Amino acid sequence: MESIPMSPDTSSAPGPDTAARVDSGSVVSGATPLTIITGFLGAGKTTLLNRLLGGDHGLRAAVLVNDFGSINIDADLVVGVADDMISLANGCVCCEIRDDLLGAVERLVNCATPPEHIILEASGVADPASIWATFAGSQRPDWVRLDGVTCVVDTEQIFEHLDEAPDLLMLKARQIGFADLVVLNKVDLAGPATAAWVRQWINTMMDRVRTVEAVRADVPLEILLGIRCEGREPSFEQPHSLEQPQPQLSHREQFQTWTFRTDRLFDPRSLQEMIRRDLPGEVYRCKGFVRVAGDTPQPMLLQSVGRRSELVPSATKATATHSEIVAIGTSALDTQRLHRLFEHCLVAT
Repeated sequence: MESIPMSPDTSSAPGPDTAARVDSGSVVSGATPLTIITGFLGAGKTTLLNRLLGGDHGLRAAVLVNDFGSINIDADLVVGVADDMISLANGCVCCEIRDDLLGAVERLVNCATPPEHIILEASGVADPASIWATFAGSQRPDWVRLDGVTCVVDTEQIFEHLDEAPDLLMLKARQIGFADLVVLNKVDLAGPATAAWVRQWINTMMDRVRTVEAVRADVPLEILLGIRCEGREPSFEQPHSLEQPQPQLSHREQFQTWTFRTDRLFDPRSLQEMIRRDLPGEVYRCKGFVRVAGDTPQPMLLQSVGRRSELVPSATKATATHSEIVAIGTSALDTQRLHRLFEHCLVAT
């Protein structure tokens, strides 16, 4: 199987597979989650950001962009503008990146009303290695955690202009290689055959890459920003305002959720190793509260996207009598296999 190099120096900036396991306690509980959106020019990143800014995700989110001019914000939603920040009526903010990326994120985390989630749009021509290393490498700050990397791909145009720019395909492949989730956008323009070919091309390079097809970057927010465990189950209703050029399956028909509950204790290392090595590519995200073996009676919060996982002490639950993990995946989830995988991570009784 052909492989794509994840960085020029894999010892200093490993690819997502080698960095997928985060040992318990290595991530500070309560750190602000950060989602990075990558993809080549014109892939649909800005369309996706606009959906996030106006979406019903229940989060006070901050979006970091290179240029305010590319974001289409309804003037009726703007409640304030100060320096490089636009405040919206739903509690979200849109911020412009100047010279210091890490400094911009730090200012957001330390502001009077800090966001609950930060979304960063990378430049369309940026190699993702340095951005990934900033927030996932050994020197990452402890006040922010990398929730996931989403790469938006123009399914119709991904193989265009290769004669004029032979290195362009490698850049696109690297953007895909660093992603936890790949959005195959504009599948309505590409058609089923091209979409299948692009998916096959990705699968020949990288194993178990999570891919989801989309029209106008319409992707469930629960996949992009995580699962809300407290108070509500994920919902995949199709937005009523979305006008599709052709009939599309609703989100509820494309995706499904699955829940694993148990009174037994998990082996934390086995759980994270299973997610990294064996969790099927049809599973996009997992989140839940788990009871683990050892000296920590407090429930742990499990969060995973793709092959990346974190297991940290819960900031909201002091006690629990059982573990509960919710997974989001395609409508073709093999739930029996999932049950076996999670059951094998339990401590023998």
